[in-house]
Amino acid sequence: MADSMDGYEEIKRGWKGNGAAPRSRLQLIYFNDIVPQLDHLDFVEGLLCSAAMSLVFGASGCGKTHEVVDLGLHVALEWPWRGREVERGGVIYVCGEGGHGISNRIAAFRKHHGIEDQNVPFAVIPSTVNLLDPNADTGILIEIVRLAAERMGVAVVLVIVDTLSRALVGGDENSPEAMGALVANADRIREATRAHLMFVHHSGKNAAAGARGHSILRAATDTEIEITKNAATGIATAKVTKQRELPTEGEWSFRLVPIELGLNHRGKPVTACVALATDEKPGAAKSKVKLVAASQIALKALREALAEGGEIPTASNHIPANRKAVKADLWRKFAYARNISQGAQDAKRMAFSRASQDLQAKGQIGAWDEWVWLPEGSGQ
Repeated sequence: MADSMDGYEEIKRGWKGNGAAPRSRLQLIYFNDIVPQLDHLDFVEGLLCSAAMSLVFGASGCGKTHEVVDLGLHVALEWPWRGREVERGGVIYVCGEGGHGISNRIAAFRKHHGIEDQNVPFAVIPSTVNLLDPNADTGILIEIVRLAAERMGVAVVLVIVDTLSRALVGGDENSPEAMGALVANADRIREATRAHLMFVHHSGKNAAAGARGHSILRAATDTEIEITKNAATGIATAKVTKQRELPTEGEWSFRLVPIELGLNHRGKPVTACVALATDEKPGAAKSKVKLVAASQIALKALREALAEGGEIPTASNHIPANRKAVKADLWRKFAYARNISQGAQDAKRMAFSRASQDLQAKGQIGAWDEWVWLPEGSGQ
């Protein structure tokens, strides 16, 4: 009690004669001085606000990482995203699961959009950060954000941490102590940098229950986005499920499309996916689409490959159960045999790559890793 009274006396001594409060972290705003806040500082229109915290979650393989990478790059480029206006700012992506995958995803985005030579204020930390222990990486990350802003020449507006569980470094997600510590460190980062902090997270065993972990997380979250994926069509849907200051609205669909990056040391193509918006509905029947000649040849070749060498791969979050599929290499051989291009081997390879991307973008095939299949309702 004595300590409290000492603090009270100190405040009184610092009080000015004109009635103004002393300089302090805690400030009083009186009723007559309160004015409406008409600008929410939403650097992604109606979705993400400065100095706030968001959670993007979904099951493994739903495409959440690809979608978040796409969002971050659109912010750094000041490109409209999913029908929303965007204000430019620097972006830092903390990739707790290593840098190989994120590097290829960024390279795929760069190639797909033709911006190989453009300077973009986007940077990656290819390692885990410890946001459980307040004496570990929180202060370091704050300093990195400040240094990055100086180097980029623009304020860092978005810090993405992928994934939340990695940032807990073994802490129990269901523990109020562990989750409370992570939220407290997140608050430190937001307050010190004024950047929006976004966590990529997993849904629980019961998808209807939302994201994994203690309720402290959702209570502290300003924006929550859930991503689900229809395994039969390959279409993912993102839905805003919580907003603290903005209307809780917004739903959009996207699909992952592979982009060929080059050849590995065995001479085989290396691909990575980009997330592309689609107007298709997750469970809707596909309308007839127009395909260029090479795509038609590739589609016929896939049907032949499935008929002769199709097999049922192990079901997963990425591949529909009991769906016959073939390895991409076998499909490529059938497409080459059908003369997908009249040119040399390199011309055939490029024609096949473009046809593969076209077919997946239009929902005519499903693909994951080395497997390719025809979606449900395609007549397989």
